[in-house]
Amino acid sequence: MGSRQELKSLVAKTLAITPSGALSPGPLSASAVAVGAFLGPLGGFLVALGHMLFELPYVALLVKWAERFNRALARIEKPLNILVAGFIVFFAYGLFRDATAAASGVIQSNSAFTIGGGALGALLTGIVLTGFNPYFLAWWITVGLPLVRDAAERGTQGFTTMYVSHVWMDYAWLVLLAAAGAGLSRIAGLYAALLAGLGVILLLFAADILARSFVGKRILPF
Repeated sequence: MGSRQELKSLVAKTLAITPSGALSPGPLSASAVAVGAFLGPLGGFLVALGHMLFELPYVALLVKWAERFNRALARIEKPLNILVAGFIVFFAYGLFRDATAAASGVIQSNSAFTIGGGALGALLTGIVLTGFNPYFLAWWITVGLPLVRDAAERGTQGFTTMYVSHVWMDYAWLVLLAAAGAGLSRIAGLYAALLAGLGVILLLFAADILARSFVGKRILPF
């Protein structure tokens, strides 16, 4: 059980380290904007909930088995990259399709831009783009490892304090991005362009993931 001062220190460290992961550009962020264009801020909340449904048990397991996860991740990194790139391409295809429909004057409120479309699709998108993203998995056993270790030293209270201090930022950021997507989608003439632009961004992320995995080079500067 951690002392009050130790827990305050853990909160401060978590707030300092979390933005390097939570606020970094990536497929999850782009998907929140796209989901927001259809579902509004609720879409961002559902993406964040899906993200948390995978992240919470993953981080809890890391508290006990960080070194084992690191070795396992190194062995399966390429297959994971292929899976997540494939899903991103599928997601981008849905955006391009809906952009074409919107440009023709057809608005689809329950698009297949996510698995299954609608609220369930937003939730599953959060799960898939988290659980099959090796860079997210690696973040917790590299950049986020000090948080995992500090939480482990302070028991259940330490873990709860650390994770709550971390996860609120995921929710706030993804809801904000979804709200931005909803606002942009209401501006005449920008709806189709927004969807198409997000589709292009996602394809770039997919290409970057594969290039870093198989060629060892980045396409994107971040």
